[in-house]
Amino acid sequence: PAPSSSVTRHGFADQVRDRDRHVCVFSGMPDPEAARIFPFSTSEKKAFSYLNDLLTAFWGPEKALAWRRHFEAADITQSAKNGISMNHQIRFWFDNARLALKPLRETAEGIVVQWHWLKRSVLKPSVTIYREVDILYQAGVMDQRWGDALAHRESGVRIQTGQTFLLPRHEHMPSWELLEMQWDLLRVAALCGAADVTDDYYICEDEDGRGYDAEVVTKQHALIAEHEKA
Repeated sequence: PAPSSSVTRHGFADQVRDRDRHVCVFSGMPDPEAARIFPFSTSEKKAFSYLNDLLTAFWGPEKALAWRRHFEAADITQSAKNGISMNHQIRFWFDNARLALKPLRETAEGIVVQWHWLKRSVLKPSVTIYREVDILYQAGVMDQRWGDALAHRESGVRIQTGQTFLLPRHEHMPSWELLEMQWDLLRVAALCGAADVTDDYYICEDEDGRGYDAEVVTKQHALIAEHEKA
């Protein structure tokens, strides 16, 4: 019989922590959590249709197909190749699009990733975007400042955008393709404000009301006006 979700989750976490020697790969703290590069709920339910459409629209059919072959493969998404050991706080930020990891290169030693704090957008997913104005201005992220640096490396040095980390080579080291997809999708999620809304936002029956948030629209218009004055 197929394993239950709880057993699968438990086995996955053990595999990831065992591979990473039971420490956070970024802070060096013990007793880490196993963060999924590709979300468990999506891979478990096979709710891939919307994701495939999104990837194709943003990155083209060829790249979307390359990623699809990996995130639809249970032997990858349900294995340590889909996980990274993170302390509780870093895992929370990662799951909520407060940070993203840019895969830079694969070497004989492993995969080098670059840490990026992601700035919070003023937008929400269903808010109208004005085509004539750069979306970065509407989101309030054009100043290129990043989020707060609230985490530290094992050495005690504060983690800042641009710092690099090595994910050591291993038979079950993180999938390059899933890391690539994570890097792109987390930035999109941060930009459109998807990390700052609850499930209730998406199941709201009043689609017009959901798409119009007075506070968000006010901020959006203020940013556009500031841009036009510049």
